[in-house]
Amino acid sequence: MKLRSIKIDKKYIPIFNDNRSLPPEEQMVIYFTRIPGTSEKSNYKDYKFDAKGGVQLVYNDQQLVSTFIEKIENLEIDVDGRVQVIRNGAELASANNSKLVGLFTEIRNYLFPDNEELTEGESKA
Repeated sequence: MKLRSIKIDKKYIPIFNDNRSLPPEEQMVIYFTRIPGTSEKSNYKDYKFDAKGGVQLVYNDQQLVSTFIEKIENLEIDVDGRVQVIRNGAELASANNSKLVGLFTEIRNYLFPDNEELTEGESKA
């Protein structure tokens, strides 16, 4: 059994697009409905075959953000010359903008950080 060994807050200020260097009132802030358990990571990953027959790990980041993000403050993206305001996980999941790939990756890594699991009964040295 794996247990979460570090604290993850429900309010997160991403580093994406140099966000943390902005004045606090302009920073993008993400609020999660809940923080998933480490065992839930497998629900958001899958495998596919590439053109050479190899297997690739792929994440369903759209499902991840629509499931766990309740509210987003100060996120606007330019879509074909018009500004689109993103207010929640469902809107982020449907945004379909290649500029947001880094944000999706950052959110996934925040919710499921590598090497943060302990096996039950094991202590962190």
